[in-house]
Amino acid sequence: MATLQRTMSQVMDKEEGEDMSAGENCPMPTQDITLNLKNRAKAITTAAYGPENPALPNEAFWRKKSDQWDVSIEDSKQSLCGNCAAFNVSEDIKKCIAEGIGMEADPWGTIKLADLGYCEIFDFKCAASRTCDAWVVGGPNTGEQEGEESEDYENGEES
Repeated sequence: MATLQRTMSQVMDKEEGEDMSAGENCPMPTQDITLNLKNRAKAITTAAYGPENPALPNEAFWRKKSDQWDVSIEDSKQSLCGNCAAFNVSEDIKKCIAEGIGMEADPWGTIKLADLGYCEIFDFKCAASRTCDAWVVGGPNTGEQEGEESEDYENGEES
């Protein structure tokens, strides 16, 4: 996706022997809060990213989503960033997010508490309990290679 292409471009532009540490191989929005907020704002305005506070009932938000997707409110509440194919929760991206948060705080506690991942469609740190109009079935992206199947699936069982 867009982030992977940019990250690969950053890696490919490096001269042999150049240092790739300090977040240089991480998507820029994981390291730059201003860029992250800009990209999140775009997701809010163009794809109705939300709800603002997932802990609240947010009936109007979910009613609008259910009308748009022509499903029940209960079904719309099942289509979250946390199960979107563009929601990257690989260990590598979590390390990038932690590095961007910084060690002055508790980055891993923040990632766990907010259930953070990275939206590869809109390029920003994203909370699993939210959704947007660009939701894609089949996620999250855990970083496993495409084509790899779990042992249970290979044995004819779904995992």
